[in-house]
Amino acid sequence: MNVPKFCRDNKESFSFDEAITLTGYGKFQYEAAAICCLSIVIVGFQNDISSYIFPSAKCELNLTSFELGLLNVAFLGGGTISCFLWGLLADNKGRKKVIIFTHFCNALVTIMSALNTHTTFLVICRFINGFLTGAPGSLTYAYLAEFQPPKYRFRSVCFLGLFFIGSWLLLPIIAYVILPLNINYSFKDIIKLSPWRFFLLLIALPEIVVTFWFTRLPESPKYHTGRGNPKEALKILHKMYFINTGNSPDSFPVKYIICEGDSHRRHNTIVSRGKTYRVLKEVGDHLKQLFQKPLLWRTFLISSIMFSNMFGLFGLGLWLPELFIKFERYQTLYPNTTASIELLSNLPLDGENSSETSFDTSVIMSTVATGTAALIFNGVSCLLSTRISSKTMTSALSLAAGVSAGAIYWLTSSTQNLVVACIFQATMLTANMCITSLIVELFPSTVGGIAVCTVICAGRIGAAISNLVFAYLVDKRCELPIFIVAAVEIVCGILCFFVPKPGDCLNDEKEEKNAEKFTRVSIW
Repeated sequence: MNVPKFCRDNKESFSFDEAITLTGYGKFQYEAAAICCLSIVIVGFQNDISSYIFPSAKCELNLTSFELGLLNVAFLGGGTISCFLWGLLADNKGRKKVIIFTHFCNALVTIMSALNTHTTFLVICRFINGFLTGAPGSLTYAYLAEFQPPKYRFRSVCFLGLFFIGSWLLLPIIAYVILPLNINYSFKDIIKLSPWRFFLLLIALPEIVVTFWFTRLPESPKYHTGRGNPKEALKILHKMYFINTGNSPDSFPVKYIICEGDSHRRHNTIVSRGKTYRVLKEVGDHLKQLFQKPLLWRTFLISSIMFSNMFGLFGLGLWLPELFIKFERYQTLYPNTTASIELLSNLPLDGENSSETSFDTSVIMSTVATGTAALIFNGVSCLLSTRISSKTMTSALSLAAGVSAGAIYWLTSSTQNLVVACIFQATMLTANMCITSLIVELFPSTVGGIAVCTVICAGRIGAAISNLVFAYLVDKRCELPIFIVAAVEIVCGILCFFVPKPGDCLNDEKEEKNAEKFTRVSIW
């Protein structure tokens, strides 16, 4: 960071990264990590729960295949639409407030969807679930990372990734226990309780817990420095220092924080205007920063990488369980024979028109196996995070995912499918976590929230497009979507080579000219 010399001459004046490093690393970060991990587990549950509850709900609600698809699209669409909103609110109101509000509202909507008896209302609830889940799903990573010293930021994001992947491992196990239960309660055809509804109620409970748990944590100190409010940031750093070291807050060596005075002055110039004008003005400023130099190239590049990642993860990744079922069915019908992907694409699923819920143990175990592989893969990436940059790791994982995706076309058995699926899902999910870490590292805190949400929005657009591609082509030309995903992921890996180093955004010509915009602000 380039700062005026008079700031650095004062031994009590530090940059934000220097200041947060001096708070130590201990109990505060551990509690923040625990809360954020539970938040991410809930996000993972909401993203993957459709695969388990809606097949069970199909008979009870007389859902058509179109309505089942509509429920999935509703959740994805809600998340895509809300991306910019939560990013803007997080940059203007704070990360913590947005996360608490959305978790609480999401728990209420989940409870309502579990108790209602109308399909239309269920679709609306899933849209709102997606709309609200988009906030903690994108902001929790940034929130936790902003409490970490620079050395541990990438590792903290990878650590959260373990729990996101772990939620996908835990969910089928819970479903396997809950959904076969004999639960059938009805109150005047207004409220019904069945296994899948009980499952939804169970998912809402930890979301209520995390809502109140978040109130124990302060707002991100980096958010305050980005808003030109170092006094509040210093108060939080004092608290972190006391909790981590046990020393008196007065002994904290930092008395001044070097913050971005331009953001502070811009805020003061419009504070006399109306509240609505101020918010809209800052929204416009933040968006303009993302789509102007020096951030334009970064925004386009990281958005393209996330688009590519989620294109494969939510396209081919969601099709793999169906492939598990078809391999098992084919080998049951034709033992001691091999099957090609083209042959399986035209094989109907057993029980598609059945009104009874069935649970295929082999498919559940295959899902658990892929989740376990992804969990181990992400754990290894956490250990390597201090030795290998997130840029290099994302590139390597994306290239490996592309190769494994292409290999799917030549599979001839369920065992081969399981091995390749484990590699593909593990590399894609771990790469997704690494990309989130890149966002936190590459964008300044003043636009950190909107940057994360903009990139996540690009990824969800990729997920929606991939679902359309697979829905249209998989039964007609199954090789096309497979090779499209393979090509997209290889391109993603190549794009990662062009990602700049985290500090480069402060070293270009424009930042050199604006060095005088950084000012020292006294705690007093």
